[in-house]
Amino acid sequence: MRTGSVLRILTTSLLLILSFPLPDLGPLCLLSLVPLMSALPGIRPRWAFMAGWAAAFLWFFVSYNWVSNSISRFGGVTFPLDMAAISLMAGIHALYPALFSSLIPHAGRLRIWVCALVLPSAWVVLELGRSLYPAPFPWLHLGSAFWKVPVLRSLYPFAGVFGASFYIVLVNVLVWRLTGAPRGSRRGILSSLVLLALLPAAAALFQGAQAGSVLKVGVIQGNFQQEVKWREELQEETVTTYLELTDAAVARGARLVVWPETAVPVFFQAEPEVAQRLLDYVSARDVHLVFGSPGYEIRDDKVLLYNRVYHLSPSGDVEHYDKINLVPFGEYVPFSRLLPFVDKLVPGEGEFARGVWKGPFSTQVPSGPLVCYEVTFPWLARREVRDGSRILINVTNDAWFGRSWGPYQHLAISAVRAAENGVPLIRAANTGVSALVDGRGVLAETIPLGERDVIVAQVRTGGKMTVYTRFGDWIVILAFGVITIHSLIFLFTGRSRKWTG
Repeated sequence: MRTGSVLRILTTSLLLILSFPLPDLGPLCLLSLVPLMSALPGIRPRWAFMAGWAAAFLWFFVSYNWVSNSISRFGGVTFPLDMAAISLMAGIHALYPALFSSLIPHAGRLRIWVCALVLPSAWVVLELGRSLYPAPFPWLHLGSAFWKVPVLRSLYPFAGVFGASFYIVLVNVLVWRLTGAPRGSRRGILSSLVLLALLPAAAALFQGAQAGSVLKVGVIQGNFQQEVKWREELQEETVTTYLELTDAAVARGARLVVWPETAVPVFFQAEPEVAQRLLDYVSARDVHLVFGSPGYEIRDDKVLLYNRVYHLSPSGDVEHYDKINLVPFGEYVPFSRLLPFVDKLVPGEGEFARGVWKGPFSTQVPSGPLVCYEVTFPWLARREVRDGSRILINVTNDAWFGRSWGPYQHLAISAVRAAENGVPLIRAANTGVSALVDGRGVLAETIPLGERDVIVAQVRTGGKMTVYTRFGDWIVILAFGVITIHSLIFLFTGRSRKWTG
């Protein structure tokens, strides 16, 4: 491969890295794939596959830098094994963009309008695949790069994060084909790009205002470092600190207060003194409290551990939700029967069990809990809202990430979930970044990383369902349809002669 082609591949890697937090230059993603695409026409698909894999590997390797902090600081995996772990993770995830890249030489021979359908559809289908298999990890969806771009994020409530990914790849495809198109064809491509530029504004007008009730909420960031979080001698100090911070929030009018994941570092269900203390607290102050605490269940003489979040009401009612989507190699080991030698990379109380779906909490307005990593799954947040939630609550402990890009990437993903469903999201993180996100996906209030503080603010709860909440990932269904139809035509017409030109 020539030096120029290598530089183009590296340019795609750089633009993708810069598009996401912490560089967070989201609009760059609209051109991020163009250098890679321009390097691939005319070469064999297997070489295009390798070029795409190399570009994506570098993107993921750099952007997943927070994994090193988690497994080296808390898992005892030191250099160079921590780099090997990130390399393995990045290498597996890079296979999906590599498959996309292998299609580019073929797509370059298609009519422009066919290419503009096939390639974005392929990306969306493969991006969904990366979110599901071999170990679910829906991180750095291309569409989430828009999370801070005012006009472009209006695509989320219309078509979700996969719709935004489709849009980004479509723009990249048209720019790529524009650079090599005959002069007579350029006007049509330019016209298409102008229409695409207007599409997000049209989507924003179509959505209209979201009506809903107003609720004053409080978010508590205790900032307890992971190394000391579970020390028995600090349990009393931890609970007392959270209650004192909650007093400050209640004094400012908060009626719903949210603490982070595992904020109560004991088994709430097995500590009657702690439980009664918290129940008395919310009853005396007439406030609803949501917090994380580990849970367990004894079934068939086996102890099942759960990553649990509780809701305590002033009337004394107690609800809980157990995390359903667990972190691969953090809370469970995928394919544990095939990989018995692989232990969890991040130590904890043990391997967790999956909870079952329960629906919203009965807070002042129904609220949907999402524990940490669960906020990365678009369909899970959507299900909460379809079941009646008018607020999303994301409790998390990003102390595992340290001072890396991880907390900011996680925050961006959370904001996308709020925008998709048109409901506010309350995000309580142990060490940060805690935030209140409004129903447009805009950060209303934040607490910086590594600080102990309180947020108190009014949120307008969700009103009517967005298009995405109502119809889900319809763009994925469309993408599957496009790929299926094109594949059949390709098979039955001998290299898709009717579609090429």
